[in-house]
Amino acid sequence: MPFENIIGQTTAVRSLENMISQGHVRGSFLFLGPDGVGKRTTGIEFAKAINCEKMKEGCRCASCKKIDSGNHPDAFIIEPEGSSISIRIEKIRDIIYQASLKPYEARKRVFIINDAEDMTDEAQNALLKVLEEPPENHILILIASNISGLLPTVLSRCKVLKFYSLTQGQIQEFLQQEDIDEKDSSLFSHMAMGSIGRAMEFIDNDIIARRDEVVNNFFLRKSALLRESVLKEEGSRDTEESLYMLLCWYRDLLVSKFTKEDSVLLNIDRAIEISSYGSRFTKEKLEKDLLNIITTIDYIRRNVNPKIALFNMAVELKRG
Repeated sequence: MPFENIIGQTTAVRSLENMISQGHVRGSFLFLGPDGVGKRTTGIEFAKAINCEKMKEGCRCASCKKIDSGNHPDAFIIEPEGSSISIRIEKIRDIIYQASLKPYEARKRVFIINDAEDMTDEAQNALLKVLEEPPENHILILIASNISGLLPTVLSRCKVLKFYSLTQGQIQEFLQQEDIDEKDSSLFSHMAMGSIGRAMEFIDNDIIARRDEVVNNFFLRKSALLRESVLKEEGSRDTEESLYMLLCWYRDLLVSKFTKEDSVLLNIDRAIEISSYGSRFTKEKLEKDLLNIITTIDYIRRNVNPKIALFNMAVELKRG
């Protein structure tokens, strides 16, 4: 049965299952919530459930297998490709064309637009008519984590299903099922801040070494704050990841001022240092620093020169 492997999104899954059982699957959907919590996976499971030949637990019917492998002629996943950070109108025009065709073999054709907020305004406007009046037996699913990136006219044409951050316990249980040992699964599930996708990225990319490098350069080595090696221009994704590590660190410093419970920290492996350093800053200073880091992340996402953004942030963090 599709949806059996979706973790922690009971409300969204129940809503989709009810639509399927009542035969009310139609129109356009927006799956909205944080990154890495199962929105894309649920979209794929929804496509499988709509077209499943057997609808039973562990189904491996031809339709489900084709969708899983990405080879179903009536299931499409659209997302930014390569170095592009946008979904441009050319891709949407292809959706519009494909939506004019009847399903080849499925009951319903399904289009999943991942990172839908990355569609250009031109692309979103081009999609409006299809969103409002999808052809019979066609379903459109937009996947987004940032509602501000979507036009109001797009939002008004979609049924919104909200997805939520997962608990630390849910993520740790998942990681242990993936044969991650207890120590690492505990650490990564804390650091993931509710996102299984983020936890898996951390495991794949040796994130602890990167975290330690960022903390050492931007926090512990005050005299080295502005050195060129720290501020070198990286790819925007690498820079954003580094800033996320720094954000987690400052968040823990602030949290440590209100509690001595290590379990609520993200960087639980460095709890003793966090408690020590956190006591040296005022609550107001840490709140200001957190806001500064968040603002810098926003600048990076908006393609502001990363070297300038990081330089300005480093200056502000160094100030008392």
